[in-house]
Amino acid sequence: MIKVGDLVRILRKSSYYRSDKIENKDVTGIVVEVTDERESADYWIQVVFLDNSKATLFHDEVEVISTQKGQT
Repeated sequence: MIKVGDLVRILRKSSYYRSDKIENKDVTGIVVEVTDERESADYWIQVVFLDNSKATLFHDEVEVISTQKGQT
């Protein structure tokens, strides 16, 4: 499961990500919120990208590049 503080990259062009960039594949951001749906394998994450834009994405739209160690 993706956690707050994880560094993620968009896997494919997403309609949820709005930016001036024409192609947003491989855009990197930090997870700031994860929905609390423990019974479900499907969940949403809130990401702040390095260009200061924000988006709510489905968990399988991103790849985790780095995780916060020691976080539960």
